[in-house]
Amino acid sequence: MLYAACSFLAGWFADRLDKRRLLAGGYFTAALMAVAIIVLPLNVSTLAAIFALGGIYVAIEETLEDSLCAELVSDLHHGMAFGTLATVNGIGDFASSLIVGLLWTACGTSVAFAFSAVLFIGGGLMVLRVPPARHAMHSRL
Repeated sequence: MLYAACSFLAGWFADRLDKRRLLAGGYFTAALMAVAIIVLPLNVSTLAAIFALGGIYVAIEETLEDSLCAELVSDLHHGMAFGTLATVNGIGDFASSLIVGLLWTACGTSVAFAFSAVLFIGGGLMVLRVPPARHAMHSRL
């Protein structure tokens, strides 16, 4: 329910505000979630808050990644752009899952979630560096 509501809100805000900042905010929310797992006592209320942050993050990420991607390329290149995005996401998901799993096994949950937080913060900062999308990108080039 929270995910669905936040997806709707993320789309509504994305139509009115800078998608880069919104997506970066989603990534920073995920970093906050990872840090909360490390530093907060893990009880029912804390876990509920952490899962709520996770739902908010996923709603923002799933809503805005494709939307931002569509704004960054011409209409003629949407297929290639979405395919590239999906490929990079798939490879990144596999690599990060492998690394986080190895860190969790070798060093414990704190190190694994700290690594995740660093990746989320890095991703948010990278998205903020993307030049603003030009709305007149419908050329046939």
